[in-house]
This record gives sequence, structure tokens and C-alpha cells, in this order.
Amino acid sequence: MDYQALALKWRPQSFAEILEQPQVTQTLQNAISSGRIHHGYLFCGPRGTGKTTTARILAKALNCVNGPTPTPCGECEHCRAIKTSNSLDVLEIDAASNTGVDNIRDLRERAGYVPVSARYKIYIIDEVHRLSRSAFDALLKTLEEPPPSVVFIFATTEPNEVPPTVRSRTLRFDFRLISHAPLEAALRNIADKEEIDITDDALTILATEAGGSMRDGESLLDQMAGYTGGQITAELVHEALGLVNTEILFETTDAFAAHDAEAALAVVGRVARLGRDLTQYVRQLAEHIKRLLFARALGDRFADESLNQDIVTRYRESAGAFEENDLLRLVTMTVEMVNRLRKAPHPRLEVELYVMRASKMDRSIDIRTLVDRLDNSAGGEPSLFGSSNNTTSPTATSRPTASSPAMRAPAPAVRPSSSPSTGPRHSGYQDRPRAEASAVATMEAPPSDDADEKPSRPKQTGPDIDFEPILESICESRPTLRAILGQAELVRTGEGMLDLNVYHGSPFHQKQLGTKPVRDLIHAEIARALGEGVRVTIHVKQGEPSPKAREHKPKAKPQTTDHDDAIAGDHNLQEIIRRFDGEIIE
Repeated sequence: MDYQALALKWRPQSFAEILEQPQVTQTLQNAISSGRIHHGYLFCGPRGTGKTTTARILAKALNCVNGPTPTPCGECEHCRAIKTSNSLDVLEIDAASNTGVDNIRDLRERAGYVPVSARYKIYIIDEVHRLSRSAFDALLKTLEEPPPSVVFIFATTEPNEVPPTVRSRTLRFDFRLISHAPLEAALRNIADKEEIDITDDALTILATEAGGSMRDGESLLDQMAGYTGGQITAELVHEALGLVNTEILFETTDAFAAHDAEAALAVVGRVARLGRDLTQYVRQLAEHIKRLLFARALGDRFADESLNQDIVTRYRESAGAFEENDLLRLVTMTVEMVNRLRKAPHPRLEVELYVMRASKMDRSIDIRTLVDRLDNSAGGEPSLFGSSNNTTSPTATSRPTASSPAMRAPAPAVRPSSSPSTGPRHSGYQDRPRAEASAVATMEAPPSDDADEKPSRPKQTGPDIDFEPILESICESRPTLRAILGQAELVRTGEGMLDLNVYHGSPFHQKQLGTKPVRDLIHAEIARALGEGVRVTIHVKQGEPSPKAREHKPKAKPQTTDHDDAIAGDHNLQEIIRRFDGEIIE
């Protein structure tokens, strides 16, 4: 037969020609140069990365007439015999077809004889993990103490299937998958030497489909060279290998982003009409969504050497339609679908159901956003799922209604208090309980002019301010605050500056008064009563109130300390009271 497959014709013949395995080749060359030749080697790694080829080159390096040498000549009798698999002293054994203990016993007996003409008798056992347990047991003694002139070289894609007793008696070398750029460059070099006319885009697809295996890349190039007598283009590669183009993948994920199940089903129908393998389509889709995820996470830093710059830019733009968590879920769904399709009796039905689920998948939402919306919903602000209007996005902030506290006075600006006891606020949560006399919040805003909402009353001036009528107005909107503000005083500390001192307070009281809806309500009522722009600071204290506070305290009985202690010690109860504006009663 005159024609020779590209994978055999362009097989490396020296350590220098092996692609991207320096951790193996450099170690072997140094060992040979220093005379540290071991009796057993275990070559592990994915298919097509050079395990058997390296074993042959090692055999030539040990038996070359100039050797042992890290650079075999390739011209001597032994080098040529090893290259053509005709050497009597270098035996290649396929463990998949020689799995029995009898085969290994025969090998063990022959290992006792000296080499016919070479320096070493070398046994290369490919896919060694396929040997039976009894065969491994028969090999152990010879492997541990072989004759001086015998070297074993094992190659396997499943090193974990090799017994530990064998692994411990050999030097293990791990081969890695070949990177895209070196693999594509090697395929281009072979194509040029073979005078194969192939476009760069088509060659990129072949290198991508090879998946880091040089042998797979050479076989795909060989297949495409026989597929057409003219130029090999990306379209021809897609057709020959049953692949879908990138545009179809983008159409699929665009339909997912738009929640358009009809468009996604149309894409699946078109893929089926083109005669493409649906399992391959879903496998490509998984890789496509992974790139979208990386583009979403990395932004402008996203890059992929297997894609041209225009496609990279498109990935960055399309990724903006998804959240990272959505893409993570889509990748998981797609990989699971690939596994299911291997045994699915009706692949098209499975794929159609998958794209419908992906199109109707609810979008993810950050937990902090949920907490913020739940907090805001207590004060008449947007609920957990936003406005009831379907045209409003979930993150939109609706305007307060006429019945909300924010409409009775201009929305106060909230600023951190200058008190050193006020700790930092945590995103998505209300203020933590603080120590005695800590400042909960400082609020300021211009006076309210909404006199039409409630009956007007005389404006209060001077340093002494009666808090009881203000408390009554507050409790009309939120009755539960009566138990917290039962003993409180409002003190003017300067021009437009007030302190609201709350006595017999508890950590629970402080947490309630720290919520934005409560602060807004208190400030709105104080500003309306005083008719001036004010700055109010709320303090929660454990001490006794002043006589003026006793004078002006509401007549309603404050909540008991036992209740406060019980509430303060039960986080779940606190959360229920806060969420539903609850009240503890006898």
C-alpha cells in the first residue's frame, strides 16, 4: 500500500519533535545523559498526546549505536528497526488483546534471555490497565527485579486502573493535552507539506475538535483531505463532521435570553433538517454557554485563542443578557442533557423539551436584593417581586402612594450619625443592636406642608416639646410603636436639631427604630408638628427617663421587660414581628 496515514507519516522521531511535553522529554533526556536508566516507566495521559511515540523514541535512545544517548541518530540499524517495528529486542504488546496470565508468564520467561543484538530488551505494553489482576500479579516479581538488560515501558489512559503495586515499581510520567495554538500550528505545517489547501477558519475548527490530541487532529485533517479535492472551508468541515456553525448557537442562546421558546424550537428543527447530530449540537451548545459564562464573568478580559476577535466581541455583548448564575444553571442543564442523550430513545424530543425548559427558566436574583425588597415592602415600597405592573422591571423602584408615610412629609435624607458608637451598616440587613445610648440614625429634611392629610394643630416652639400628641399621630399609622416609644422625650439641642430619647429600650427596640420605614414615619410626624426643617437623632437608652419624659409620656402601658427579653433572645420571632409589623399582646 503506497499511501500512509498522516498520523503515521508525521510521527515524531526524536524527543525534540514531541509537542508540548517538556516535563517528560527533558526529564528522560537528563536521565539518559546521566546514566540514570530505570527498569520500569509508566506513561499516563489522554489519547494522542505522545505516550507510545515517546516509548519508541526512548527505546531508540537506549539501543542506538551511539547510545545510550538523548539524541538517537535515526539512521543506524537499531533505530531503523524500531521505527518500522521490526526490532527483535523491542516488543510492543497490546494489553487489550493479551490480558491473560499465560501471556504474561510467556513474557516473563522470554525476559530472562539476553537481547539478540541490541543493548536492551525493551517491552512496550500499551493500554496496560487492560491486563487482568492475575496477569499483574504474575508480572510483579519480574517488574521489581528484572534482568539487567530489560526495560519495561507501560502506557495507559487510565492510570488509576493500574494496581498501586505496579505504579510503585515504575517511574510515572504524565502527558498533558496539547494547547490549541501549538496544535493548530502543527496541523498547518503538515497541511503545507502535504499541499492540502485549507482555510485558517477550517483549520481552527479541526484543532478545536481535536481537543488537545495530536493524533485526532491529524486524522481529522486526513479525513477532510479525502472529502474534497478542492479548498477545504469551514462550511465543508461543518458538513463533513456534522457540526453546527456559531450563528446557530448564538440564535439558540438569544432565544433563551428572550424567553422565546418558539424561536428555540425553530432552531432545533433547522438543525434536524440539516441532518446534524443533535447530541453533537447540544455538546457544542454546552461549550458555547461556557464561553458566554466566561465572557460575563471576565468582561473585557475575556479571550479565546480558538476564536477570532469579532466572535470574541460578540460573546462579550451577548453575555450581557444573562446573569452569571443563569449561565451556570444553563451549563449544568446542557451537560446533563448531553449525558441523557447517549441513551435517549427519542433524542429530538429530549432536545426540544430541554430548549423549552431553558427558554422558560426563571432568572436568578441576588439574595441581598431579596432582603432589600422585603425590607422596603414593610414601608409601602416595592414588594419582593417589584411593582404589580408587569411592564415594570423587578428592580424598578415605584413611587410612594398617598397613604404612605413618605407622602406625608418629604423623604428624609439618612446620614450616619457622628456618634462613635454607631457601627457600619451591612448591605441587605438592618442595623445591628448596639450598646446603651447609641445613636440609631440622624435624619434631616425641610418641613412638611401636607396640612390637608390630618387636622391642623398648633405648631410647637421653644426648648420644651410635648411628645405625646406627636406619638399619637405616629401610632395612628403604626400602633406597634406605642410599646417602644411609651417613655420617650423630644429635646431641642440646637437650631433645627432635636434628640428623641427612648428610655427602657432593648436591642429589639433599637433594631426596630433603625429600620428606614420607622425612621421616615417618626421624622415626618415631628417635622409636621414643629413646622420647620429639623434634624432628628434617635437614641435608645436603658436608664431612667427624666421628669419631663414622665410628664409627656403616653398613657398607654409600655410593653413589659419580660416580653422584650423574650423577643431579644428569639431571632425568628424578631424577624416575624419586623416583616409583618406584629405586636406582642397579653
